[in-house]
Amino acid sequence: MRRRRPERVRIISRFGERFGSENAVQFQTATIRPGPVCMSEQQPETSDEQLLAAVRDGDAHAAAELAQRYQGAITRYCDSYLHDAARAEDIAQEMFAKLCNTENLPSGPVKPWLYRVARNRCLDLLRRQQRSPTHHNRIRTGFDAARAERRQLIRQIIDEMPEDYRSVLILKYYEDLSRAEMAEALGVTEATVKGRLARASEYLHEQLRKLTGTDS
Repeated sequence: MRRRRPERVRIISRFGERFGSENAVQFQTATIRPGPVCMSEQQPETSDEQLLAAVRDGDAHAAAELAQRYQGAITRYCDSYLHDAARAEDIAQEMFAKLCNTENLPSGPVKPWLYRVARNRCLDLLRRQQRSPTHHNRIRTGFDAARAERRQLIRQIIDEMPEDYRSVLILKYYEDLSRAEMAEALGVTEATVKGRLARASEYLHEQLRKLTGTDS
């Protein structure tokens, strides 16, 4: 079993290469409280835009907080495509390693950008492996057998949907992105997102009716 380098260690190393060892040490010791751009008990939470601007200036604390803010969500999002926790974690780590190179940073909001890059990376990986992103052997715990079976059936239907449908359902119901964030992440208009959501939901319900013989 391969030993994994902690996500913070990887980003610290990249910061050392990009901004020098002093800033790398600063990143290593960063928490939510220290640093001029980080949240404290007395101050409101720093916005993504403020953090991104600070990262462009080489602020290690800002990169640490962005990683802390979004790594879990990006890992979960990648796992929804890959159904492989280790690979999903690797891709999420790549996302935050990109923060260490200011040339890679987005000009717009960072949250949709992270989802867009992660989605493209997942799809590229699946295409290279020449396999479908469908794995139906995972049943989540905490539900009785009937609910677990239905949940797995829904997951299977989503996995087998056309990508345009699958992507909007995952972003909406698994990641809880707003319509504007979804549009930014997918590179389409909000009207397109609205239409895809409607068609995807109709498709999902129709497939459930076919497979279960009941209205959903």
